[in-house]
Amino acid sequence: MNLSGLGELLPGAPPPVETYYRMVDARYASAIDETSHTVLHSWRYNPKGEFGVLYLSVSRDCAYQEKLRQVHGRREALPAQAVGAFRFHSSRCLDLTAAACREKLRVGLGELTDTADFSATQAIARQARRIGFEALIAPSAVGGACHSLVVRVVIARASDMEQQVLAFPR
Repeated sequence: MNLSGLGELLPGAPPPVETYYRMVDARYASAIDETSHTVLHSWRYNPKGEFGVLYLSVSRDCAYQEKLRQVHGRREALPAQAVGAFRFHSSRCLDLTAAACREKLRVGLGELTDTADFSATQAIARQARRIGFEALIAPSAVGGACHSLVVRVVIARASDMEQQVLAFPR
């Protein structure tokens, strides 16, 4: 992997869409924009204890597919969900869905979507955050047209995102 290539990718790009979605257990709808759990636990793009992020999906369907993947495709295991819409504006996004970006970093799509080894994704996020990227446009582990927007907490202020809970699907 070539993390020094990140600097050459600045200033970055805007996200391909303005509105992203997040799905959470309906019992936690009022905290849909909460990021503290991402500081307490290690996830794909945030090392435990270092920084929090907000994980968003490109569509409601992709958000649902991500949640369904977490319960191994068993719809009956998924509790009622709340869906929030977030508008995000920035031109400082690192687009990991772009082949040219992955080539510059010498990282493969498989490394970015690996569901067990987060070492490459966390290293990229850590360095991207350090040099000034505000978000990552990342391929989703569910594949297809789905991608995620991973937003730094520091940038995810109320003025940067407009949030509304849209529905409580069962």
